[in-house]
Amino acid sequence: MKCRTLLALLSLACVPVVSAQVYTITNLGNFSPTAINSWGQVVGNRNGEAFIWAQFTGLKGLGKLSGGTASYAASINDLGVVTGTADGAGTVISPDPTLYPNLECTDLTQPFVWIPGKGLKGLGTIGVPPYETNAPYWCDFPFYATGINEVGQVIGYTAPYEDNYQWAFLWTSADGWKSAAPLFGSSFPPTMANGVANAGQIVGQTGILLGQATSWKSGVATDLGTLDDGTSLDYSSSANAINQQGQAAGWSTTASLISTCQQDLVGCPMHAVLWTRSGVISDLGTLPGDELSAATNISLLGQVIGNSGNTLIQQGWGGNGGSGFEGTGGSVAVIGRPFIWSPCSGMQDLNTLIPGGSGWVLNSVSGINSWGQIVGSGTVNGQTRGFLLTPRGFQCI
Repeated sequence: MKCRTLLALLSLACVPVVSAQVYTITNLGNFSPTAINSWGQVVGNRNGEAFIWAQFTGLKGLGKLSGGTASYAASINDLGVVTGTADGAGTVISPDPTLYPNLECTDLTQPFVWIPGKGLKGLGTIGVPPYETNAPYWCDFPFYATGINEVGQVIGYTAPYEDNYQWAFLWTSADGWKSAAPLFGSSFPPTMANGVANAGQIVGQTGILLGQATSWKSGVATDLGTLDDGTSLDYSSSANAINQQGQAAGWSTTASLISTCQQDLVGCPMHAVLWTRSGVISDLGTLPGDELSAATNISLLGQVIGNSGNTLIQQGWGGNGGSGFEGTGGSVAVIGRPFIWSPCSGMQDLNTLIPGGSGWVLNSVSGINSWGQIVGSGTVNGQTRGFLLTPRGFQCI
Protein backbone atom coordinates (compact mmCIF):
# COMPACT_ATOMS: atom_id res chain seq x y z
CA MET A 1 0.00 0.00 0.00
CA LYS A 2 2.80 2.41 0.90
CA CYS A 3 4.58 1.83 -2.43
CA ARG A 4 1.35 2.46 -4.38
CA THR A 5 0.80 5.66 -2.40
CA LEU A 6 4.29 6.94 -3.16
CA LEU A 7 3.90 6.09 -6.85
CA ALA A 8 0.70 8.11 -6.86
CA LEU A 9 2.58 11.01 -5.31
CA LEU A 10 5.25 10.79 -7.98
CA SER A 11 2.55 10.89 -10.65
CA LEU A 12 1.00 13.99 -9.10
CA ALA A 13 4.44 15.62 -9.06
CA CYS A 14 4.36 15.68 -12.88
CA VAL A 15 1.05 17.57 -13.04
CA PRO A 16 1.45 21.36 -13.41
CA VAL A 17 -0.42 23.33 -10.78
CA VAL A 18 -1.35 26.94 -11.43
CA SER A 19 -2.23 28.07 -7.92
CA ALA A 20 0.48 29.16 -5.48
CA GLN A 21 1.63 26.71 -2.86
CA VAL A 22 -0.07 27.59 0.42
CA TYR A 23 0.21 25.92 3.82
CA THR A 24 -1.91 25.64 6.89
CA ILE A 25 0.05 26.02 10.10
CA THR A 26 -0.23 24.03 13.34
CA ASN A 27 1.18 25.35 16.60
CA LEU A 28 3.21 22.55 18.23
CA GLY A 29 3.74 24.50 21.43
CA ASN A 30 6.91 25.12 23.41
CA PHE A 31 8.90 22.58 21.47
CA SER A 32 11.80 22.69 18.96
CA PRO A 33 11.14 20.19 16.13
CA THR A 34 14.02 18.43 14.39
CA ALA A 35 12.37 15.84 12.09
CA ILE A 36 9.06 14.49 10.77
CA ASN A 37 8.15 11.10 9.28
CA SER A 38 5.61 10.14 6.62
CA TRP A 39 2.89 9.61 9.24
CA GLY A 40 3.19 13.16 10.54
CA GLN A 41 4.97 12.19 13.74
CA VAL A 42 7.33 14.97 14.80
CA VAL A 43 10.35 14.70 17.08
CA GLY A 44 12.21 17.49 18.78
CA ASN A 45 13.28 18.85 22.11
CA ARG A 46 12.20 20.92 25.08
CA ASN A 47 14.12 21.84 28.22
CA GLY A 48 16.86 19.27 27.66
CA GLU A 49 14.55 16.33 26.90
CA ALA A 50 13.59 14.58 23.66
CA PHE A 51 9.88 14.69 22.75
CA ILE A 52 7.58 13.22 20.12
CA TRP A 53 4.40 14.91 18.84
CA ALA A 54 1.46 13.32 17.02
CA GLN A 55 -1.86 14.85 16.02
CA PHE A 56 -4.08 12.82 18.32
CA THR A 57 -1.72 12.35 21.27
CA GLY A 58 0.08 15.68 21.46
CA LEU A 59 3.53 15.98 23.04
CA LYS A 60 5.12 13.03 24.85
CA GLY A 61 8.52 13.04 26.56
CA LEU A 62 10.89 10.22 25.60
CA GLY A 63 12.70 10.30 28.92
CA LYS A 64 16.38 10.07 29.77
CA LEU A 65 18.88 7.30 30.30
CA SER A 66 19.65 5.94 33.76
CA GLY A 67 21.83 8.47 35.54
CA GLY A 68 21.52 10.91 32.65
CA THR A 69 20.71 14.60 32.65
CA ALA A 70 19.53 15.25 29.07
CA SER A 71 18.31 13.69 25.84
CA TYR A 72 18.10 15.14 22.32
CA ALA A 73 16.00 13.73 19.43
CA ALA A 74 17.56 14.09 15.99
CA SER A 75 15.56 11.85 13.60
CA ILE A 76 12.55 9.53 13.27
CA ASN A 77 11.84 6.84 10.68
CA ASP A 78 8.47 5.71 9.30
CA LEU A 79 8.27 2.90 11.88
CA GLY A 80 8.21 5.53 14.62
CA VAL A 81 11.72 4.69 15.86
CA VAL A 82 13.57 7.76 17.09
CA THR A 83 17.31 8.30 17.36
CA GLY A 84 19.27 11.02 19.07
CA THR A 85 21.86 11.58 21.76
CA ALA A 86 21.69 11.25 25.53
CA ASP A 87 24.03 10.97 28.47
CA GLY A 88 23.91 8.32 31.18
CA ALA A 89 25.15 4.86 31.98
CA GLY A 90 26.53 2.97 28.99
CA THR A 91 29.14 0.59 27.63
CA VAL A 92 32.13 1.37 25.43
CA ILE A 93 32.74 -1.68 23.21
CA SER A 94 36.43 -2.48 22.93
CA PRO A 95 37.65 -2.94 19.33
CA ASP A 96 40.18 -5.47 20.64
CA PRO A 97 39.09 -7.21 23.87
CA THR A 98 42.45 -9.03 24.04
CA LEU A 99 44.14 -5.69 24.71
CA TYR A 100 41.41 -3.76 26.54
CA PRO A 101 38.14 -4.92 28.08
CA ASN A 102 34.83 -3.20 27.46
CA LEU A 103 34.36 -0.17 29.69
CA GLU A 104 31.24 0.39 31.80
CA CYS A 105 30.67 4.14 32.12
CA THR A 106 28.38 5.93 34.54
CA ASP A 107 28.11 9.01 32.33
CA LEU A 108 28.58 8.37 28.62
CA THR A 109 27.32 10.69 25.85
CA GLN A 110 25.96 8.17 23.35
CA PRO A 111 23.39 7.58 20.61
CA PHE A 112 20.01 6.16 21.59
CA VAL A 113 17.01 4.59 19.94
CA TRP A 114 13.48 5.02 21.26
CA ILE A 115 11.08 2.29 20.11
CA PRO A 116 7.31 2.66 20.62
CA GLY A 117 6.22 0.42 23.49
CA LYS A 118 9.82 -0.28 24.52
CA GLY A 119 11.18 3.12 25.45
CA LEU A 120 14.66 4.61 25.40
CA LYS A 121 17.77 2.47 24.90
CA GLY A 122 21.35 3.72 24.95
CA LEU A 123 23.55 2.23 22.23
CA GLY A 124 26.86 2.83 23.99
CA THR A 125 29.90 3.67 21.87
CA ILE A 126 32.97 1.92 20.45
CA GLY A 127 36.60 2.58 21.32
CA VAL A 128 38.40 4.70 18.73
CA PRO A 129 42.09 4.88 17.84
CA PRO A 130 44.78 5.48 18.90
CA TYR A 131 43.81 2.72 21.32
CA GLU A 132 47.02 2.75 23.32
CA THR A 133 46.31 6.28 24.55
CA ASN A 134 42.51 6.52 24.29
CA ALA A 135 41.43 3.49 26.28
CA PRO A 136 41.40 5.14 29.73
CA TYR A 137 39.39 8.06 28.31
CA TRP A 138 36.79 6.30 26.20
CA CYS A 139 34.05 7.15 28.72
CA ASP A 140 34.71 10.85 28.08
CA PHE A 141 34.53 10.59 24.27
CA PRO A 142 31.04 11.61 23.01
CA PHE A 143 29.16 10.20 20.01
CA TYR A 144 26.32 12.26 18.44
CA ALA A 145 23.54 10.62 16.39
CA THR A 146 22.15 12.49 13.37
CA GLY A 147 19.92 10.08 11.43
CA ILE A 148 18.11 6.75 11.15
CA ASN A 149 16.59 4.89 8.19
CA GLU A 150 13.78 2.34 7.89
CA VAL A 151 16.09 -0.65 8.43
CA GLY A 152 17.39 0.70 11.73
CA GLN A 153 20.78 2.02 10.65
CA VAL A 154 21.89 4.88 12.92
CA ILE A 155 24.54 7.33 11.76
CA GLY A 156 26.35 10.29 13.25
CA TYR A 157 29.80 11.42 14.29
CA THR A 158 32.13 11.74 17.25
CA ALA A 159 33.61 14.77 18.90
CA PRO A 160 37.02 15.80 17.53
CA TYR A 161 40.07 14.32 19.22
CA GLU A 162 43.07 16.65 19.56
CA ASP A 163 41.71 18.68 16.59
CA ASN A 164 42.94 16.06 14.13
CA TYR A 165 40.75 12.98 14.53
CA GLN A 166 37.00 12.74 14.12
CA TRP A 167 34.92 9.82 12.93
CA ALA A 168 31.56 9.33 11.31
CA PHE A 169 29.91 6.20 12.69
CA LEU A 170 27.39 3.55 11.73
CA TRP A 171 25.37 1.39 14.12
CA THR A 172 22.92 -1.24 12.92
CA SER A 173 20.17 -3.03 14.81
CA ALA A 174 21.42 -6.33 13.38
CA ASP A 175 25.16 -5.99 13.94
CA GLY A 176 25.63 -3.19 16.47
CA TRP A 177 28.98 -1.43 16.18
CA LYS A 178 30.68 -2.80 13.09
CA SER A 179 34.04 -1.07 12.88
CA ALA A 180 36.98 -0.19 15.11
CA ALA A 181 37.38 3.28 13.62
CA PRO A 182 33.66 3.92 13.24
CA LEU A 183 32.20 3.67 9.74
CA PHE A 184 35.09 4.01 7.32
CA GLY A 185 38.29 3.37 9.26
CA SER A 186 40.01 6.61 8.25
CA SER A 187 41.50 8.70 11.04
CA PHE A 188 42.32 11.71 8.85
CA PRO A 189 40.75 13.82 7.52
CA PRO A 190 37.82 14.05 9.94
CA THR A 191 34.41 12.81 8.79
CA MET A 192 30.78 13.59 9.67
CA ALA A 193 27.68 11.60 8.66
CA ASN A 194 24.50 13.68 8.37
CA GLY A 195 21.92 11.59 6.47
CA VAL A 196 21.23 7.97 5.51
CA ALA A 197 18.90 6.46 2.88
CA ASN A 198 17.14 3.12 3.18
CA ALA A 199 19.56 1.58 0.68
CA GLY A 200 22.40 2.39 3.05
CA GLN A 201 23.84 5.37 1.17
CA ILE A 202 25.21 7.89 3.67
CA VAL A 203 26.02 11.55 3.05
CA GLY A 204 28.00 14.05 5.06
CA GLN A 205 31.32 15.83 4.99
CA THR A 206 34.99 14.89 4.91
CA GLY A 207 37.27 17.46 6.54
CA ILE A 208 36.33 20.58 8.51
CA LEU A 209 37.41 24.06 7.23
CA LEU A 210 38.17 22.79 3.73
CA GLY A 211 35.61 20.01 4.05
CA GLN A 212 34.03 18.36 1.04
CA ALA A 213 30.53 16.91 0.73
CA THR A 214 30.89 13.13 0.59
CA SER A 215 28.69 10.14 -0.15
CA TRP A 216 29.47 6.65 1.18
CA LYS A 217 27.99 3.43 -0.14
CA SER A 218 29.22 -0.04 0.83
CA GLY A 219 32.34 1.51 2.34
CA VAL A 220 33.27 3.43 -0.85
CA ALA A 221 33.56 7.22 -0.51
CA THR A 222 32.63 9.58 -3.36
CA ASP A 223 33.51 13.29 -3.33
CA LEU A 224 30.34 15.17 -4.30
CA GLY A 225 32.20 18.35 -5.18
CA THR A 226 31.58 22.07 -4.71
CA LEU A 227 30.46 25.14 -6.68
CA ASP A 228 34.02 26.03 -7.68
CA ASP A 229 35.02 26.91 -11.22
CA GLY A 230 36.95 23.70 -11.69
CA THR A 231 40.33 25.31 -11.08
CA SER A 232 40.41 25.77 -7.29
CA LEU A 233 40.68 23.29 -4.43
CA ASP A 234 39.92 25.70 -1.59
CA TYR A 235 36.12 25.59 -1.67
CA SER A 236 34.03 23.76 0.94
CA SER A 237 30.71 21.88 0.91
CA SER A 238 28.56 19.60 3.05
CA ALA A 239 25.70 17.22 2.25
CA ASN A 240 23.14 17.49 5.04
CA ALA A 241 20.39 15.13 3.86
CA ILE A 242 19.57 12.45 1.28
CA ASN A 243 16.23 11.14 0.00
CA GLN A 244 15.27 7.65 -1.17
CA GLN A 245 15.90 8.66 -4.81
CA GLY A 246 19.58 9.30 -4.05
CA GLN A 247 19.30 13.09 -4.28
CA ALA A 248 21.28 15.00 -1.65
CA ALA A 249 21.00 18.57 -0.37
CA GLY A 250 23.33 20.82 1.60
CA TRP A 251 25.55 23.81 0.89
CA SER A 252 28.70 24.87 -0.93
CA THR A 253 30.85 27.96 -0.70
CA THR A 254 30.77 30.07 -3.85
CA ALA A 255 34.22 31.64 -3.55
CA SER A 256 37.68 30.69 -2.40
CA LEU A 257 37.92 30.09 1.35
CA ILE A 258 41.55 31.18 1.40
CA SER A 259 40.74 34.62 0.01
CA THR A 260 37.48 35.23 1.91
CA CYS A 261 37.30 33.27 5.16
CA GLN A 262 40.78 32.62 6.54
CA GLN A 263 40.23 31.02 9.96
CA ASP A 264 36.66 29.71 9.85
CA LEU A 265 33.50 29.57 7.76
CA VAL A 266 31.84 32.64 9.30
CA GLY A 267 31.53 35.25 6.57
CA CYS A 268 32.08 32.78 3.74
CA PRO A 269 29.75 33.18 0.77
CA MET A 270 27.71 29.98 0.44
CA HIS A 271 24.58 28.76 -1.31
CA ALA A 272 22.17 25.87 -0.84
CA VAL A 273 22.86 23.11 -3.34
CA LEU A 274 21.25 19.97 -4.73
CA TRP A 275 23.13 16.92 -5.95
CA THR A 276 21.42 14.57 -8.39
CA ARG A 277 21.65 10.82 -7.98
CA SER A 278 24.51 10.84 -10.48
CA GLY A 279 26.35 13.49 -8.45
CA VAL A 280 25.70 16.62 -10.56
CA ILE A 281 25.59 19.72 -8.34
CA SER A 282 23.12 22.63 -8.79
CA ASP A 283 23.23 26.06 -7.17
CA LEU A 284 19.79 26.79 -5.66
CA GLY A 285 20.60 30.45 -5.05
CA THR A 286 19.15 32.60 -2.26
CA LEU A 287 15.98 34.52 -1.49
CA PRO A 288 15.92 38.11 -2.86
CA GLY A 289 18.22 40.44 -0.92
CA ASP A 290 20.20 37.62 0.71
CA GLU A 291 23.79 36.53 0.14
CA LEU A 292 23.78 33.20 1.99
CA SER A 293 21.69 30.05 2.02
CA ALA A 294 22.02 26.44 3.18
CA ALA A 295 19.74 23.43 2.74
CA THR A 296 18.80 21.35 5.77
CA ASN A 297 16.62 18.61 4.28
CA ILE A 298 15.07 17.12 1.14
CA SER A 299 11.80 15.27 0.53
CA LEU A 300 11.14 12.11 -1.45
CA LEU A 301 9.95 14.26 -4.38
CA GLY A 302 13.06 16.47 -4.37
CA GLN A 303 11.67 19.49 -2.51
CA VAL A 304 14.51 21.16 -0.62
CA ILE A 305 14.13 23.19 2.57
CA GLY A 306 16.61 25.39 4.40
CA ASN A 307 17.41 28.95 5.42
CA SER A 308 18.41 32.04 3.46
CA GLY A 309 19.88 35.18 5.00
CA ASN A 310 22.94 37.33 5.55
CA THR A 311 24.25 35.90 8.82
CA LEU A 312 26.27 32.73 9.18
CA ILE A 313 27.19 31.08 12.48
CA GLN A 314 29.62 28.25 13.04
CA GLN A 315 28.11 25.86 15.56
CA GLY A 316 30.06 24.08 18.28
CA TRP A 317 30.75 20.37 17.85
CA GLY A 318 27.68 18.66 19.24
CA GLY A 319 26.63 21.60 21.39
CA ASN A 320 23.63 23.83 20.91
CA GLY A 321 23.47 25.65 24.20
CA GLY A 322 20.25 23.82 25.06
CA SER A 323 20.32 20.08 25.40
CA GLY A 324 24.02 20.09 24.57
CA PHE A 325 23.72 17.23 22.07
CA GLU A 326 22.49 18.78 18.83
CA GLY A 327 24.16 17.51 15.67
CA THR A 328 25.53 20.40 13.65
CA GLY A 329 24.86 19.22 10.10
CA GLY A 330 28.07 20.48 8.52
CA SER A 331 28.90 22.76 11.48
CA VAL A 332 27.33 25.95 10.08
CA ALA A 333 23.88 27.51 10.06
CA VAL A 334 22.41 30.42 8.10
CA ILE A 335 20.25 32.78 10.14
CA GLY A 336 17.43 34.43 8.22
CA ARG A 337 14.27 33.23 6.48
CA PRO A 338 13.22 29.62 5.86
CA PHE A 339 12.70 28.59 2.24
CA ILE A 340 11.33 25.76 0.14
CA TRP A 341 12.78 25.03 -3.30
CA SER A 342 11.36 22.91 -6.10
CA PRO A 343 12.20 22.60 -9.81
CA CYS A 344 8.76 24.01 -10.65
CA SER A 345 8.69 27.04 -8.37
CA GLY A 346 12.32 27.70 -7.52
CA MET A 347 13.14 29.10 -4.08
CA GLN A 348 10.24 30.60 -2.11
CA ASP A 349 10.09 32.31 1.27
CA LEU A 350 7.87 30.11 3.46
CA ASN A 351 6.66 33.19 5.34
CA THR A 352 4.85 34.25 2.15
CA LEU A 353 3.09 30.87 1.85
CA ILE A 354 1.24 30.82 5.18
CA PRO A 355 -2.09 32.53 5.92
CA GLY A 356 -1.82 36.29 6.35
CA GLY A 357 -2.68 37.67 9.76
CA SER A 358 -1.74 34.45 11.54
CA GLY A 359 0.73 36.22 13.83
CA TRP A 360 3.46 33.77 12.84
CA VAL A 361 7.03 34.59 11.82
CA LEU A 362 8.84 31.46 10.65
CA ASN A 363 12.53 31.45 11.61
CA SER A 364 13.96 28.05 10.66
CA VAL A 365 13.01 24.68 9.16
CA SER A 366 14.45 21.27 9.96
CA GLY A 367 12.33 18.47 8.45
CA ILE A 368 10.09 17.64 5.47
CA ASN A 369 8.23 14.39 4.79
CA SER A 370 6.92 12.55 1.71
CA TRP A 371 3.68 14.56 1.73
CA GLY A 372 5.48 17.92 1.81
CA GLN A 373 4.72 18.63 5.48
CA ILE A 374 7.42 20.81 7.03
CA VAL A 375 8.46 21.36 10.64
CA GLY A 376 10.53 24.10 12.20
CA SER A 377 10.60 26.90 14.75
CA GLY A 378 9.25 30.43 14.74
CA THR A 379 7.45 33.01 16.81
CA VAL A 380 3.73 33.61 17.17
CA ASN A 381 2.57 36.71 18.98
CA GLY A 382 6.12 37.12 20.28
CA GLN A 383 6.44 33.59 21.71
CA THR A 384 8.89 31.02 20.35
CA ARG A 385 7.04 27.88 19.24
CA GLY A 386 7.40 24.85 17.01
CA PHE A 387 5.24 24.64 13.91
CA LEU A 388 3.94 22.12 11.38
CA LEU A 389 3.15 23.29 7.84
CA THR A 390 0.70 21.17 5.83
CA PRO A 391 0.19 21.84 2.10
CA ARG A 392 -3.30 22.82 0.98
CA GLY A 393 -4.08 20.98 -2.25
CA PHE A 394 -1.60 19.72 -4.82
CA GLN A 395 1.84 21.26 -5.02
CA CYS A 396 3.82 22.38 -8.03
CA ILE A 397 6.80 20.01 -7.73
